[in-house]
Amino acid sequence: MNKLFLSLCLSAITLSFADRVINDNTMAAAEQNEHGVFEDRGSFGPYVEFNNIKMKNVDYSYKIYNQKHFINIDNSYIYGASGSLPITEWFDIYLMAGYQYLGISHRPRNPEAAYADLEFLADDYFDNPLDSSDIEGRHQIHTALFQFGFDLALPIVASYNHQFMLKLYAFAGGLFGKTFFSDDTEFLSPVLFGYAYGAGIRTSWHSFFLSGGVRSSHEYFHTYFERKLSDTKDGDEFMLDIDMYFQPYVSLGITLF
Repeated sequence: MNKLFLSLCLSAITLSFADRVINDNTMAAAEQNEHGVFEDRGSFGPYVEFNNIKMKNVDYSYKIYNQKHFINIDNSYIYGASGSLPITEWFDIYLMAGYQYLGISHRPRNPEAAYADLEFLADDYFDNPLDSSDIEGRHQIHTALFQFGFDLALPIVASYNHQFMLKLYAFAGGLFGKTFFSDDTEFLSPVLFGYAYGAGIRTSWHSFFLSGGVRSSHEYFHTYFERKLSDTKDGDEFMLDIDMYFQPYVSLGITLF
């Protein structure tokens, strides 16, 4: 009888405590909080930069067997992904990874001398590494780009109630990448490096973000023939130094936490 009474008492106490746990919501966050701040969060999503290379902003040196060439460049947009990680409400670190195609047409400044060199090499070399496409042709270059840096932000709106944030930011970072020549050329595929900077505006709503702005960048590479033909390797070289100013970009994605 005592065991039954004790069991009933313990059951009543347990049910009473369970009922209290279920109905106790004093620790739940308020749905409305006029003093709350919507904090920026880590994010990741696709990135597109609508850039256009202008020859007036390009410095280059293109030589084959000591013959200088003219070049002309066309390019695709940069397609990739970007992400950011806030350290404080005004300081973030970010990473961008992207792909860009470069089409580079070249022609000799002195065609007669260039084709005379081609005939000489054909007679002098049992296995001539050059053909007419090396004298006047087009390179297909696929480029993998990576940019890492930081941004300084100025929050404009940070509404907890509406789960909405808007901020202005300026950024700067280092740029590096790898080029891949897909055509049949004696030039080695070089590493590319440079820097980038710019400014933009970013908005977040719940778990989604949208960022856009303008970006300026400097890109550089220098490569040589795999098998040297000239007396010095500088006689068979391709140096490309590109500046791009105020190129618009946009990134759309989700927050990570």
